[in-house]
Amino acid sequence: MKDNIFIILLISLFLISGCSKNNAPLTEKKETKDSSSVTANVNKESAGAETKENADGTISGLKYDVKDIAGKLLFDGNIVAGAQWKDSKGLNAIIISETRETEKKRPGGERSLSKKLFGYGFIIGENGNSEEVWKINDLVENCDFDLTLSYVEKSLSVTDLDRNGIAETTFLYKLTCRSDVSPSDLKLMMHEGKEKYAIRGTMIVKLPNEGPYGGEMKVDKSFNDAPKEFLDYAKQHWKKFQEEKFN
Repeated sequence: MKDNIFIILLISLFLISGCSKNNAPLTEKKETKDSSSVTANVNKESAGAETKENADGTISGLKYDVKDIAGKLLFDGNIVAGAQWKDSKGLNAIIISETRETEKKRPGGERSLSKKLFGYGFIIGENGNSEEVWKINDLVENCDFDLTLSYVEKSLSVTDLDRNGIAETTFLYKLTCRSDVSPSDLKLMMHEGKEKYAIRGTMIVKLPNEGPYGGEMKVDKSFNDAPKEFLDYAKQHWKKFQEEKFN
């Protein structure tokens, strides 16, 4: 009898122990797995953004998502592109913004369109206040036809081509007032600190059984005093975005 009671107690203890092992750790394992997967994905994306333009490690924390830009930045228009990073100057940001088209009626009933584009470079202090390092603005005004003034999508880049610990920013935008499919004007702007470098010209238009049209490129003399890598990169970047496509 005692042996039977002893055997029953052993079986009961075994069953209770088995239930504890199978239930409690399952929740912990699932939570740990989900949490680490999210962290891994975020870190992977951040690392890709940081190393894409910065293999030498002189720039850190590079982000092209304007929603993550810190600090109190004052600018005109609506943001269309931006970036934030750290270099030897501290925490930096670039903002590219555009206004909406404004329309005026002329005495004869005809419309006249205008629009502005801005670019800003900032250094952001530890207190969140920002210092404007440079600013550009351009406009197309009194346009009686189809107005174009817009940032060229995905053309913003942050680099340190001369590896001096100070980043360069480069972007392109196009502008024109036209009633046909003639090439838009194209401008490339590069900055390192307060120094500005520019290329100006026209986009290339390719039409079926015609053309191509446009493709002029005029390098500003400011590149004469810049490191050779700046102009080499600017020309390569220009060619990457110089073809204009019509929907």
